[in-house]
Amino acid sequence: MEREEFIKSLGLGLALVCTGSCFSGCGKSGGGPENKPDPGAGGGDNNKATVDLATQLKAIGDQAKANGVLFFRIAAGNTTAAFVATEAICPHQGGDLVWKQTDNFIQCQLHFSEYSTSGSILQGPQGSSGNTRTLKIYSTAISGTKLTATIA
Repeated sequence: MEREEFIKSLGLGLALVCTGSCFSGCGKSGGGPENKPDPGAGGGDNNKATVDLATQLKAIGDQAKANGVLFFRIAAGNTTAAFVATEAICPHQGGDLVWKQTDNFIQCQLHFSEYSTSGSILQGPQGSSGNTRTLKIYSTAISGTKLTATIA
């Protein structure tokens, strides 16, 4: 192979590698599943998530995750009004959501977006470009000591 042919083939090979890398990178969002924190184990099937009130969510402010749902207690008593169930992962870029009892809001641990207990946006992402959307709030039911959220 002559020098000129070698350089052309090297350039073509390099272009193909760069193009492939670009396409694979463009196909992934910054908050893809591989970058998301663990939403919580077990606790339901694909359409439901369940926590046990006998062992979890005993005090106001307690929180637990199951099957991608963040549960937290906002009031005393074992009625559905005492609990909120929302998605456990921030819709902006996949940060972990936590309930901040003292501040009375849900907060993303990645860019500090804040949401109300009804899912509305109180504050958008800080130090990041882009927007977020309201959080999904799931309906809940209590049967015995089980609190179940229906994921729709």
